[in-house]
Amino acid sequence: MNTLLKSGFLAGFLLISASLMSKDRDFSLSFGATTAKTVNFEVLNAQNISLVIYNEAYGEVFSEKLGTEESVTKSYNLSDLASGMYFLVAESEQKIEKFKIKINADNTVDIEKTPFAEISKPEYTMSGSMVKLHLSGLKDSANISVTDFSDNIYYSATKKAVDGDIDLTFDLSLKTADKYIITVEEGGNVFNKIITLN
Repeated sequence: MNTLLKSGFLAGFLLISASLMSKDRDFSLSFGATTAKTVNFEVLNAQNISLVIYNEAYGEVFSEKLGTEESVTKSYNLSDLASGMYFLVAESEQKIEKFKIKINADNTVDIEKTPFAEISKPEYTMSGSMVKLHLSGLKDSANISVTDFSDNIYYSATKKAVDGDIDLTFDLSLKTADKYIITVEEGGNVFNKIITLN
């Protein structure tokens, strides 16, 4: 058994309200009327949101980073794009939403106004060597691991969500490493977080 596990490495469920707090910070995107090949939408809580449009081959055709605005109205003219399926991806520190945009041969645009994918990112809080990991919006389970830069594995488990959430606390030690990587895999998405201890 490795040193971290022997020295009281904690991996239990905690009752915290991180998911409730994160919902207050989450952006929301709503589409307005579409005229010709122009897409209109509004983003609320638009702090540090990345907007990207991809084509079917997932080649990026447009990207933009929003600043610190509370509310932003955007219009994208897609007249230079060929007919086909495109994807608008909005991403913040908390979540990713993906929308389908279809440009028809007759130059009309169909938008699925409900995201076909909504991914909540892992949230971390640190206090000394204690790292709390919170995952929300899960349908089933997630694979979670903790390693260092020498590929030593300190934790690896598949955790089932309880009411859509997973909460874990890790007690990381400077005696073992000064940097750790927490990897979360869920639904084909992989998120890595480097934790540096001082």
